[in-house]
Amino acid sequence: MTLDEIVRRLARRVRRHPRTLLKWFDDAGAVEVGGTYLLVKVDGFAASRALYPWCSYGDLGFRAVTGAVSDVLAKGCRPYIYAVSLGVTPDRVDNVEELTKGVEEAVELYGGYLENLDTNVGYDTWVDVFVVAECRHRPIPRGARPGDVVVLARSVGLSSIAYLEFSAGRAPDLPEVRAFSCRPRAEPAVADAVEELSGCLSGSIDISDTLLESLQQLVEPYGVYLELDPSYVLHPLAVHYSRSSGVPKHILLLASNEEYVPVLACRSSCAEEVVNVLRSKWLNAAVLGTVLEIDGVTWRGTEVKGISWDYASGRVVVKP
Repeated sequence: MTLDEIVRRLARRVRRHPRTLLKWFDDAGAVEVGGTYLLVKVDGFAASRALYPWCSYGDLGFRAVTGAVSDVLAKGCRPYIYAVSLGVTPDRVDNVEELTKGVEEAVELYGGYLENLDTNVGYDTWVDVFVVAECRHRPIPRGARPGDVVVLARSVGLSSIAYLEFSAGRAPDLPEVRAFSCRPRAEPAVADAVEELSGCLSGSIDISDTLLESLQQLVEPYGVYLELDPSYVLHPLAVHYSRSSGVPKHILLLASNEEYVPVLACRSSCAEEVVNVLRSKWLNAAVLGTVLEIDGVTWRGTEVKGISWDYASGRVVVKP
């Protein structure tokens, strides 16, 4: 039985709040209490699976907070209270200080308060982050309808370069790629944009695994038809990397992972407004494709299947 199958089986017996607002498999939980919308999010990272060799333990702490906050922002909410669990190996208990510093720097960037910190010793170094968030409107769920347009909030691709270079046994040459891979940043302005656009949006999801998986999860049970030139939504360094390495641009796009930027589904009549509002927040948003009654994600007529994050190996798997 796969991890996904186990989680789905367990989900059928979990006791949930009578005023829950999001489905069990969404990226966060939300409830309505006394007319107030509250969002809760938990996320975790183990150094053995999530820390590039050129990054620091402080980077791991920062990125763990970013991963949790990204889902909060994609729902149109704002982080308020954090609780963090840190784990270190017996020979590196001094790492607690560096991990905490990274956590604190992220909280300072995204806003809110770190109210509880737990420390443990084990066989790996890890960071688990719990966030309580405030929402001024009902949180945006995953979801889409046929005919909706899918919008990417900003360009992506630096994560693909970092991962491919790591897989080849080397660190990225470009400082910008190394910096992004160690400390990707969520976009606080996303919450303002999603709040402003809530009447137009069918769904929202962030890119934490791969973009391909995010698209599949956002529009399920439907599919997405993509036809744009990837150069319009890839970071310029990713476009250059495609030329120099021979990796197709659409692979760099769909394999982008841990970018911590949302993908939004909206009514077609709102697509221009969604792009313009995001651009007004200094986000170079662009339309990715259209939701159709098809299977999976189709790239210029061909379904793309083989790009996913494999939790067992801790790697992005790219298959023909």
